[in-house]
Amino acid sequence: MDKPRYRTCTQLFGSTLLPVALSLACTGSVDSPTSRNQRPNSDNAPLGGNNGSGGSVGTPGTGGVGNPAVGGASPGTGAQPSFVIPAGAPGPTALRRLTNDEYRTTVQDLLGLAAPPADPLLPDTRSLGYSNFSSALTVSAVIGSQYATMATRLAGEAAISTLAPCVAPAAEADCASAFIDAFGKQVHRQPLSAKDNGAYRALYDLVRTTDTYEAGIRGVLEAMLQSPALLYRMEYGAGAAARTLSPYEVASELSYLFSGSLPDTELMQAADANALSTPVQIEAQARRLLALPRAQANVGKFLEQWFLVSDMSGLLKDANLFPAFASAEKSAMEASTDRFVASVMWEGDGTVKTLLSAPFAFVNSSLAPIYGVPDPGMGDTFVKTDVSSVGRAGMLTLPSLLALQAKEDESAPVKRGKFVRTRMLCQPLPPPPPNVKIDPPAPDPNLTTRERFAAHSASPACSGCHSMMDPIGFGLEAYDAIGTYRTVENGRPVDSNGELTGTDVDGKFTGGVELATRLSTSALVRQCAAIQAARYTYGRQEIETDTQLAAVLDTQLGASGMDVRELLVAITQSASFTTRTFVP
Repeated sequence: MDKPRYRTCTQLFGSTLLPVALSLACTGSVDSPTSRNQRPNSDNAPLGGNNGSGGSVGTPGTGGVGNPAVGGASPGTGAQPSFVIPAGAPGPTALRRLTNDEYRTTVQDLLGLAAPPADPLLPDTRSLGYSNFSSALTVSAVIGSQYATMATRLAGEAAISTLAPCVAPAAEADCASAFIDAFGKQVHRQPLSAKDNGAYRALYDLVRTTDTYEAGIRGVLEAMLQSPALLYRMEYGAGAAARTLSPYEVASELSYLFSGSLPDTELMQAADANALSTPVQIEAQARRLLALPRAQANVGKFLEQWFLVSDMSGLLKDANLFPAFASAEKSAMEASTDRFVASVMWEGDGTVKTLLSAPFAFVNSSLAPIYGVPDPGMGDTFVKTDVSSVGRAGMLTLPSLLALQAKEDESAPVKRGKFVRTRMLCQPLPPPPPNVKIDPPAPDPNLTTRERFAAHSASPACSGCHSMMDPIGFGLEAYDAIGTYRTVENGRPVDSNGELTGTDVDGKFTGGVELATRLSTSALVRQCAAIQAARYTYGRQEIETDTQLAAVLDTQLGASGMDVRELLVAITQSASFTTRTFVP
């Protein structure tokens, strides 16, 4: 790999700056709100180049080109969309910073790397359990410096002979212009404006006056890799109060929803041809992307963030009570959860109903004692195992979820009840009364957890809120702090009778299987799934239009159990996917 010495943007301009400020120095000014809200100029002709997984300028990438849509209509066939979505007030315009995973995968694809770069980045701040909420993702001084450091390293190590080849008799200036046009289009996810093109060219010329062609390209690459146009997805569109997103904005929205990276060649070609303006065209692309391998990881990411099982790295348990948790059981729980989600989504019917009621789990030697089943005898290898006879059904009884919704040393009926109420039913809880002192009941070796918390929640000051959580959480008391099934606690029998109220599946139940079975048939749960999908798609809290859409989609998908894959495709058919309400 060719690595000639060159001066970085930091060296050229004398300091380490935030990405936005560095981009100001290296590539011109950040677009103003006025210019940011405009579509690309009509005189920006479609550019060739790689919009897939790396490769040289002018060479199509490999990001799924030629893969047919699965089960969907093709653009231009005159077919009708699969979903009937009534219009509603769209969500606000947005400036959405890429998540760390999105940024790393995007850079991997841009540079044709074998794996995403692992340089340190400040962890994404989560909101409502999701890592992609625009309101929570900002560029602090710390992460700004990290972007700059990563960009410098990647630009210095890049194979310029592959990214921007220039062989005589081609003129270096022409090669640089070709690279800036084609690679810049990938970075910006739309054709470069004349202003941006000129800024990148000026940077190249500045470096080239005292250094080599390769050094000039590296300088441009370093600036591009921390450009606001790369770091942010701009969803502003054009128009007045109600704004229509450009084809390139729609392409990015589709690509990051299903693939977690920049649009591939086929998607960019559709944007170039203005072939992302109708529901049928968008549906065909959504189904094509959903059929690609990367969609499996991205759909899995949505589900695991919905169920709050996407990260167990910081989960701690009492080492005296659970000595094997940190060394083997925790990592096995994470991998088993991934395998379960993938099985339901890509080997099964992909429905919310099955996610909540599936009678199987993936068990290895570490997890067999927690599940209460015989060791499958395959060591670390996971074996699909029927667990219906040992108190398990679907996501709600996975050890990973139960361990996360528990304390270090004991179960947590309040926390588990709150999880069901807020994550599965999307029902907000009232805040505690003012001046109420919240003291959880003290441990008592002579009482079960339920007995201690039952007395606590009976307090008049607490009962209003706890009556919505505790009766649900009590039904999950057969699982301890790491999700092991139990019938006895502190020498006393465990009472796992619970009750659902304020739902469409109200009634008493016993244990996690009965609870999961009830929830798996609930219209409110299916509608909550649609609301959670809208949160993930748009990177924001739901609005009234999303709630209305959830009810509509339940009528169209609910009878078959609410297929999550179809749910995500259906969301792309709503007006909210292609329009925004302008917010200054």
